[in-house]
Order: sequence, then C-alpha cells, then structure tokens
Amino acid sequence: MIRAATDGGFTLLEVLIALSILAISALAVLSQTGQSLSQLQQLSAKSSALYLAENQMQQLLSLEQWPPLGSQRNSIEQFQQQWQLDTNVSGTSDPLLRKITVTAGSTNTPLLIELVSYRGRY
Repeated sequence: MIRAATDGGFTLLEVLIALSILAISALAVLSQTGQSLSQLQQLSAKSSALYLAENQMQQLLSLEQWPPLGSQRNSIEQFQQQWQLDTNVSGTSDPLLRKITVTAGSTNTPLLIELVSYRGRY
C-alpha cells in the first residue's frame, strides 16, 4: 500500500524551526541564570560588607570615651576575603556632636557600603 505525503508526520523544515525555537529559549534561560548568579554574588558581598561596617560602627558607638577626630583604615580578612574598613570621625557645627562614617569594601570593589551615624558627647 502506498501512502500519500499528507498522511502525517513532520517535514524536515518544521523540525528545524521547532529546534531553533527551542535553542533560542534555552539560550534565554541560560542568560538569565548567569545574571542571577552575578547578582547573588554582589548581594553576598554587600551583605558581608554591611555586617563588617555595622560591627565597626557599634564598636565606636559603644566606647565609653568620645571617639577622637580623624581617619583610620583597617584591613581584615573575613568570610575568606580581604576587606578594607575606613572610619572617619569628624566634627559638626555642634561642638557636642561628632559625625562617624564607616565605609567597607573588598579588594575587588573598594566601596560597597557607607554607614553614617552621630554621637553626642554626653
């Protein structure tokens, strides 16, 4: 028995078009996955920097003495990475108030987080 060409099945052209649509969709998914991983790494670095900067700020705010004016740079290794913590204590227009700025960054990204607080003399 001889079948007609219209009996069913897919032509080679239809299969190629379906495969190209599938390949384009797969590339879009892979691209999004790569972007998500990059954003996850950035978020992890910012979270670590925030943790370190908040710790440094709380140490300064919990001192019994008033923090002295000036800048200080600390280099520490934490979370399997090298970090730079910069602390700047400056005066304000009120002589009984000081501005404390703590910045944190890694060796790859110099500034990830900047925290600002004020501390009164009494």
